Amino acid sequence: MSIGGDMRLDANSSKKAFSKQEHANPLRNALNAMLFDVHSKIGRTVNLNITILIVVSVLISMMGTMPDLEQAWVDRIQQLEIIVTGLFALEFAARCYAARSARAYVFSFYGIVDLLAILPMLLIGDPNVAIRMLRVLRLLKLVRYLRAMRLFISTMRDTMEMLLMVLGCIALGAILAGNLIYTIEPETFKSAFEGAWWGIVTMTTVGYGDVVPHTLAGRAVAVCLMVVGICMFAAVTGVVSIKIARAVHHGVKCQSCEKSMAPEFRYCPHCGYKQLDEDEDDMDAEDKERE
Repeated sequence: MSIGGDMRLDANSSKKAFSKQEHANPLRNALNAMLFDVHSKIGRTVNLNITILIVVSVLISMMGTMPDLEQAWVDRIQQLEIIVTGLFALEFAARCYAARSARAYVFSFYGIVDLLAILPMLLIGDPNVAIRMLRVLRLLKLVRYLRAMRLFISTMRDTMEMLLMVLGCIALGAILAGNLIYTIEPETFKSAFEGAWWGIVTMTTVGYGDVVPHTLAGRAVAVCLMVVGICMFAAVTGVVSIKIARAVHHGVKCQSCEKSMAPEFRYCPHCGYKQLDEDEDDMDAEDKERE
């Protein structure tokens, strides 16, 4: 089975084809194809079944929160949650064993998500709390199978500096606004922390309406926060939109799956393959000639 050029979920963990690694064996090759090679028939089947299991288990666990449900059904659902968690623990162990690099997989985004999906049941004593956390974290496993979500995560990774700048500005603006609005209207805002909460809600233009300024000076502060918030989020939206558009329509070809991507991406958002520079390409060509 040729898996070197197909779309892979562990493509960035090794420059060599998995089948050519020194310690590869038939069982590990088969598990690698089933769990990571989503272009092969068996890989698509296994990962589709995992996706269905995630969705069905989350829906069933949500049924367990219905207030009129009999306790017997609640107990059965909790037992099912334990079984499903065990299956995902086996999946995580199998992925660690079959990955091109276990260390690269464990510390990757997908590996951390897979680990978080089973850790609550293992670390938290109260099974009810663990099940509620699992219900949320398990949905993150679906990110692996959504191409648009992988593309979005890659774009977020490239715009991290801009996002950190926006978060920093929001935090700074909230602190300044909280202290300022508390000084202006101490009778409306009980503390500067309540003023900071109001500042965040105002900058994001959510406007819960739980607390509102009543003086002219307070409303002037609110107007300034609204304008600043709109400008910051509009700038971030523009940058992210341009990045996604370039990755989809105006990019270079991935060296592995040959799909379009932005030229500044070091990892393909479609298959995760690390893009090699010209020097690295030359070194790989020399290695092939020696082999």
